[in-house]
Amino acid sequence: RLYEAEVWIDGGTQIFFSYGVGIGSLLALGSYNKFHHNCHRDAIFVCCVNSFTSIFSACVIFSILGYMAHQKGVEVGEVVQSGPALAFLVYPEVVLAIAPSPFWAFLFFIMLLNLGLDTQFSSVESLMTGLVDNWPEQLRPHRKKFTLGMTVFMCLLGLPMITRGGIYVFQLMDFYAASGLSLLWCVFFQTIAICWVFGAKKFYLCIEEMIGYRVSMYWYVCWVFLAPAFMVFIFVFYFVRYSPITMGAYHYPAWGEVLGFAISLSSMLWVPGYAIYYLLSTKGSWSEVLRQGVTPVIKPRKEAVMAEEKARLTCQDVRDVEMNIEADLSDDSCDSYDSKRCLGEDL
Repeated sequence: RLYEAEVWIDGGTQIFFSYGVGIGSLLALGSYNKFHHNCHRDAIFVCCVNSFTSIFSACVIFSILGYMAHQKGVEVGEVVQSGPALAFLVYPEVVLAIAPSPFWAFLFFIMLLNLGLDTQFSSVESLMTGLVDNWPEQLRPHRKKFTLGMTVFMCLLGLPMITRGGIYVFQLMDFYAASGLSLLWCVFFQTIAICWVFGAKKFYLCIEEMIGYRVSMYWYVCWVFLAPAFMVFIFVFYFVRYSPITMGAYHYPAWGEVLGFAISLSSMLWVPGYAIYYLLSTKGSWSEVLRQGVTPVIKPRKEAVMAEEKARLTCQDVRDVEMNIEADLSDDSCDSYDSKRCLGEDL
């Protein structure tokens, strides 16, 4: 199935979703850290834990599917289709075969409940943080009430998915909205904006200023070349090997696919739409507007300004002390004295 676009789209977007890339949850939660927090260490730790969890889950899932296929005398692919049925039909059937079944059933559904709550917590927090930071004067004093109102509103939006035909709405939203083109599109332009507009070198130096050391150049190559190329490959491959959405044996009608693409475009059109609006509404020649549009306008946090000023003063102090050392110490034993290293450790 490696020639099917759906496999690559699902794999790529699953990585984005599981790591929180493009959704905003990592940015929202990370914004509460201190300026010198070691984000590089956290990123490596999260990737390792996430990858281990995925591999462990895959071993458990395919062991269960293999057991069920052996019991029924069919191929693994014929046991169940991917989707909600895997969690709500296959797993309960397996749990009933393990003694004591009530205990394992309780643990399984508690796991699903906690998984859902944890996912919703990070997703809602990213939305609330973005909105409150954009309108702090109006929303920050009423953040709790605003969060409650938004959660109730989103709950009402999800009610159609628990109706009798809600599984078809859920599949449509999952294929075209939660994963697929829209998320891939947004993450691609986020990568381009950071690495090609703001500048990967600046971003690289910003990380060094925060954590105190330079990360591997491997990350720089990934930011600039590998990640955009991978996303473009998946995006093109999606249209080359496109297959209509299905729900088991049910094939969605043409208007259903049109509705699905409209859902995707509702998120994707904001990127070129705002670019066109900016070009038409900004005064000046086309070259001036374009140059102004790709110039980063970033207001650094107070902690960032203080850290930069402290680093500048530290470097100045080191240079002053080194000049005094060179003037005062003239014996040969001072030739092996590593003043930079010692002064850096003391400071």
